Amino acid sequence: MLKKKRNHFKNSRFNVGVIALAVVLIFSCFSYLDVAAAEGMVHELIIMGTSDIHAHIMPYDYMGDKVDEKIGLSKAATLVDQIRAKHPNTLLLDAGDTIQGSILGDLDAIVKPIKKGESHSVIGSMNLMGYDAAVVGNHEFNFGLEFLDTAYNTAKFPLVNANVYKAGTEENYFTPYVIIDKIIDGKKIKIGVIGFVPPQIMIWDKLNLEGKVYTKGIVETAEKFVPIMKEQGAELIIAVAHTGIDAKEGAAENAAYHLSKVKGIDAMVLGHQHNQFPHANYSNIEGIDIEKGLINGVPAVMPGSWGSHLGLIQLQLINKNGGWEVVSGKSEVFAVEAVTAKGNIVDFVKAKHTATVEYINNFVGKTKESLNTFFARVTDGKVVKLINDAQIWFATNFFKGTEYENMPLLSAAAPFRAGRHGADYFTNVEAGGIAIKDVADIYLYPNTLQVVKVNSEELIKWLEKSAENFKQIDPSKTEDQVLLDYNYRGYNYDVIEGIHYQIDITKPVGKRIVNVTYKGKPLTIGMEFLVVTNNYRASGGGNHLQNAEVILSATEENRGVIIDYIREKGEAAPTLSNNWSILPVETAGKVVFRSSPLAIDYIKEEGITNITHVRNEDAWAIYAIDISKPNNKEYTFNTSKNENATGKDMFILERNNKVYLPLRSIVEGLNGKAIWDGNTLAISISLDGKSVLLKLNSNEVIIDGTSKSIEETPIVVKGRTLITLEQLKTILGYDVKYDAKSQTVTIIK
Repeated sequence: MLKKKRNHFKNSRFNVGVIALAVVLIFSCFSYLDVAAAEGMVHELIIMGTSDIHAHIMPYDYMGDKVDEKIGLSKAATLVDQIRAKHPNTLLLDAGDTIQGSILGDLDAIVKPIKKGESHSVIGSMNLMGYDAAVVGNHEFNFGLEFLDTAYNTAKFPLVNANVYKAGTEENYFTPYVIIDKIIDGKKIKIGVIGFVPPQIMIWDKLNLEGKVYTKGIVETAEKFVPIMKEQGAELIIAVAHTGIDAKEGAAENAAYHLSKVKGIDAMVLGHQHNQFPHANYSNIEGIDIEKGLINGVPAVMPGSWGSHLGLIQLQLINKNGGWEVVSGKSEVFAVEAVTAKGNIVDFVKAKHTATVEYINNFVGKTKESLNTFFARVTDGKVVKLINDAQIWFATNFFKGTEYENMPLLSAAAPFRAGRHGADYFTNVEAGGIAIKDVADIYLYPNTLQVVKVNSEELIKWLEKSAENFKQIDPSKTEDQVLLDYNYRGYNYDVIEGIHYQIDITKPVGKRIVNVTYKGKPLTIGMEFLVVTNNYRASGGGNHLQNAEVILSATEENRGVIIDYIREKGEAAPTLSNNWSILPVETAGKVVFRSSPLAIDYIKEEGITNITHVRNEDAWAIYAIDISKPNNKEYTFNTSKNENATGKDMFILERNNKVYLPLRSIVEGLNGKAIWDGNTLAISISLDGKSVLLKLNSNEVIIDGTSKSIEETPIVVKGRTLITLEQLKTILGYDVKYDAKSQTVTIIK
């Protein structure tokens, strides 16, 4: 299988020629300028831009272990060559998030870190492409400043950033800008390139950056440096900013809209949002022209992510009295799908690509059932539960014998791949063997594990921030209402395991979390908890926490903890606790959301009763969720009156108009655990986050520490503990039905 994949890329190297149709599409829009330039009226400068490559060099999906012709820096390189062949005056710039993201990038940074002087796979590829300049993105800091410096040490292009400063000084950590001497149609021009990154890196990578650097705002920094660049002779200034587009006043993370208003900026290459600009998604923002690709009159481009697109800004310039002036400009983005990967880059990265494919196929364990995130933003899911199980396992072992051993321990995790980049962007690990690529699919980022201490008030605020995942629903509306806020990032939707809670989606943001309990009892003011999370969240990423008290800052990666957990257990077998749900409410119309079409079969496989497929829209499938009832799933058991019944049939007893069922068989059939203690004559049950203690010589049952009475003591037949249907309902809290005709027991939970 591996050999076959290598051959694909070997053949690709001999097919780097220009596809005629792609050439026509890409260059026809520029033809009128060629005529104008020939007549001496204007001069043309083409600015090419990439962004958010995230170490995706080859057209390959390492998590799916398959070719993906829609992505890859090596394919963008082919477009770059085509542009250069057609246009003599070009620049090639990158807007950051370059070295982190794919598993190939992890090999260079974590698995077998490169050393000073060694070429990073992405930086080496960029050297071959002949970049004129690049900037840092927020993910460049994920591996620390030392690795960042090592990775770019061999770069043959300048790395610029103006808004990151050395701690305690006014000295820039990076070169803030460069002024590049170019020749356009035989005439000299000085082009200034300045770089920016979201100042929030101090939150997102606090562990790596605190005490070493600090940041300033993007716009204020531009206002400081652009005049200086002008004074130093820059005749054209390009802002290469790892920032997206947000027109809201004071937008700091995605500041491009306001950056465009800084006097002296002539063009912008953008990133961070993983979007494309120009694009219809931005058509309703005042000051944006999506036909020409202008933001407040400034040509701008955002070229998607993972090398999916190459951005082009076309500037018309005139040389007047020895100086340069921008007459007009426009921008477009072009997909890489129709072209082949550039041969010299394929050759350069071949060994690392092969090593990556071998690495991702290393065996970790197995799973008896599929693990996916199709519905992870609307209901309790196994992928998030697996992450939380692993994190709690690690922290429980770590805190043994310490002062924190007996503190309430919770865990927070989110679905990282939950549709952000399209209908195929979901975690989907099929039943069978689990390899490293599957764990990377489950846990996308190279975060490190941290444990924070929070009180009950902080915990509620954390949950409220996660509940922004949902749109507010009006129960009286008869038309369809969309449940999810698609602009909310799935990786910010934390599910906190260890407590039970509900989300009232009829309420506004900040007032949605209700019925929060710990071990069956409501939270009280001042209660304290340990919560296992990652460095991003503990540092304030996503704004769930503010100045959280970090109890443990581990060197272990969350992904590595999951691998260790699966290897110790031998399998990934998460049992849903259903510890959170949407508060049931009747709605006059449908409540809908979009997800993968693959989830249609998953509904049937899992016996999900409150989600139905409604229709398809483009690549998506649209589903309706019935929020008038809990997140129901049916379990059906065959029964037999033969007390020697084995296998799939479980023994039942009918006596005195009552039906008695085997407790242990039922619990284990629901993926719970039932442990017999011969000394105390009691059964301990662990099911869906619930703890139950049932004594055989008593009609008392203790559920999550609370005592309840049952109608009679259990009976024992041939070593089996039997209880009535009513007792089972009391213990489990689920609807239990027995059909005497078919001799089946159905449990709806």
